Amino acid sequence: KDNEKMTAAEITAKVNGAQQTQRYEKSFDLVREFTAKANTADSVTIPLTNEGPFIQESVNIMFTKNSTQTPDGGSAVNKCFTKLKFKSQAAGNAQSSDYIPVQLIATPGSDESPRYGARPFYYYYPKGDALIIEYDNRAPAPLNAETNVSKDERICVCITGKIYPLND
Repeated sequence: KDNEKMTAAEITAKVNGAQQTQRYEKSFDLVREFTAKANTADSVTIPLTNEGPFIQESVNIMFTKNSTQTPDGGSAVNKCFTKLKFKSQAAGNAQSSDYIPVQLIATPGSDESPRYGARPFYYYYPKGDALIIEYDNRAPAPLNAETNVSKDERICVCITGKIYPLND
């Protein structure tokens, strides 16, 4: 019916259906922007709603590239050394085996990166849980006499999913 004209009754039914569905399932974005301090490993916490359980469906991340990597005898290139790990506070478990370089999980990533959509990532958080984002922004050990200098990086994370309000 998308390409056809809908009747008033069909539109009313569609709106009423959406209103009823939203009482039990609502789309929701959890957003946190933070600074990953240079040469630091730390964490930030996003408290989740007490409205009901949250099911994470995808993640979008943007990051700056203020740090530099200079090859032996070469010119400095801007890099982001930040690595992330997501954890559920209630379960106490991580959603990855180790820290993941932000470039591997970020979309759109840094300013010059094309935007190609969110990274699908499914995870269940119980009502009242919190998402802990651990970060490590320490410069990596140099290879082949390169020089790595860590600087503060801005990381913006948007977790998209659904809240299931508990009507109890």
